[in-house]
Amino acid sequence: MSDSFTTRLAPGQALTLAVARTPRRLVVMGGRLWLTISGGTDDHWLGAGEGLTLAAGQEVVIEAWPEAEFQLLQPAPGRRAAAKPARGWRMNLAGQGA
Repeated sequence: MSDSFTTRLAPGQALTLAVARTPRRLVVMGGRLWLTISGGTDDHWLGAGEGLTLAAGQEVVIEAWPEAEFQLLQPAPGRRAAAKPARGWRMNLAGQGA
């Protein structure tokens, strides 16, 4: 089993991520993402190689602009180098049921 996974979004495709009990690190592997975080006032643009840490309990809406690949990782306590695949989150594709 792989230590990570990559999610691809087609041009204009959006989804909602709900972070469960622990923070997650979202890292863009290719393309560009537009993010809106629940409770925030700013939108975020992330390109390939950039990332953002999402707090536990946050929801984020992300959209490919025009397309993107990303990973959602669980930060390791006290260490940046080792990351595990995310668990305990749900993903809803825009226009589809949960």
